[in-house]
Amino acid sequence: MSAPSERPKSVATEAQDYGESYFQSHLGSDEPYDWGSPHWRTFFIMVAERIRAVTNPSAVLDVGCARGLLVQALCEQGVDAYGIDVSHHAIDTAHPNVASRLSVGSAEEITGSWDLITCIEVLEHMAPTDAERAIDSMCAASDRVLLSSTPTNFTEPTHVNVREPAAWAASFAERGFFRRTDVDLSFLAPWAVLFERADVSTRDLVYRYEHYAYPMRVEVLEKRAALLDAYRKMASRGFQSRLDEVIAANLDLRHKLLTSRDHAIGAEAEAGEWRRRHEEAVAELDETRGHLHRALTSKTWRVGRTIAYPLAKLRERHR
Repeated sequence: MSAPSERPKSVATEAQDYGESYFQSHLGSDEPYDWGSPHWRTFFIMVAERIRAVTNPSAVLDVGCARGLLVQALCEQGVDAYGIDVSHHAIDTAHPNVASRLSVGSAEEITGSWDLITCIEVLEHMAPTDAERAIDSMCAASDRVLLSSTPTNFTEPTHVNVREPAAWAASFAERGFFRRTDVDLSFLAPWAVLFERADVSTRDLVYRYEHYAYPMRVEVLEKRAALLDAYRKMASRGFQSRLDEVIAANLDLRHKLLTSRDHAIGAEAEAGEWRRRHEEAVAELDETRGHLHRALTSKTWRVGRTIAYPLAKLRERHR
């Protein structure tokens, strides 16, 4: 066992982790991740339209742009969009129409000033300290950051820094950025959020979040009550007993199926034994026929037949 000081404090991905194989197998679709894919093109055009409608940005930087699909979609909406990504492969394989707007770069070293920065499914790929530096960099370059970072996908090998949305919100709050509770980005992902620089009092901040959270809590409680009421009505009408009967019948059918399968396996084994015996009998018959044929065609048989033939004729005459 290694000493505590020798253990890695965090895990970080590298640019070479995002090569051709990554884009072929890690992006959640059977279609190629490029502008020629109807699935991805339609998705990013929809996202670009909604971003433009919600934020009306003039200049956008997409941090972790991959092959620049969002950049290309935003440009088609008339937005002056650019993108950076650590993957040389992604930038080199971008569509020609958008290639000049993309460059290899780190989220920790953003240059320029932008009306909006988008960072979609990127921070979970970065080591915690690198992700914090990326947030510093984004907050220094823009007053608005559209962030989406999965809180649940732990199976993806390059997801080394998966956090709950509250953790990201706290990090942005430390830098004076707060959720725009009036903006719904669920068209992108349930956890997507628009952070904006704001000088708000504690009172206004509490009001904003309570105003945002209260309707959802009421909705959840009402749906729970409706679900419980539906369950009670089903139980009172005998649905539970009927369900128990169906479950019992299903178990009985399963038992019969297994029994039938066992019988079928036994019958198949018996049929195999009879097939083997038949094949042995056929082989034995073929062998006997061979012996008989060789005997009938042998010289000894022909000589014996020549000698026996006159004797047989003589016996016929004296009958």
